[in-house]
Amino acid sequence: DFWRMLWENNSTIVVMLTKLREMGREKCHQYWPAERSARYQYFVVDPMAEYNMPQYILREFKVTDARDGQSRTVRQFQFTDWPEQGVPKSGEGFIDFIGQVHKTKEQFGQDGPISVHCSAGVGRTGVFITLSIVLERMRYEGVVDIFQTVKMLRTQRPAMVQTEDEYQFCYHAALEYLG
Repeated sequence: DFWRMLWENNSTIVVMLTKLREMGREKCHQYWPAERSARYQYFVVDPMAEYNMPQYILREFKVTDARDGQSRTVRQFQFTDWPEQGVPKSGEGFIDFIGQVHKTKEQFGQDGPISVHCSAGVGRTGVFITLSIVLERMRYEGVVDIFQTVKMLRTQRPAMVQTEDEYQFCYHAALEYLG
């Protein structure tokens, strides 16, 4: 169960890189309640806020473990500017999005991992994770190595950064960040 995974891993940031429907097909089940609280096994999820930004939606939920009453805030960032086919025309908006996700994680002192998903969990998810790692290494080590980053990710999850377009997008976005 999704909410149990978030709870057990103390993951309070979720990155969603797909719309619910694209090209007339369901890409992702709506796993969160839209208006009223809902119970998912032992977890009660209360929607608290939704902010519509130009390229993403930020949703905030209060998640309570019904067994002991403990609760925490989970923030979901849904990037809405990824085209239904291909990759974004510019890396700037996606780089800004990654920065906002990490800034929020730092701002609220979250220790758990960021949970990232798209529809298959390898294409857009791989791009997000690759660029997150590469931007961090650029900032702290002055190193840009997209090839090795993707290679390392593929040892943990085959097919990360699924298409040539996605791979090239990583390079273009990194160049835009540097430029």
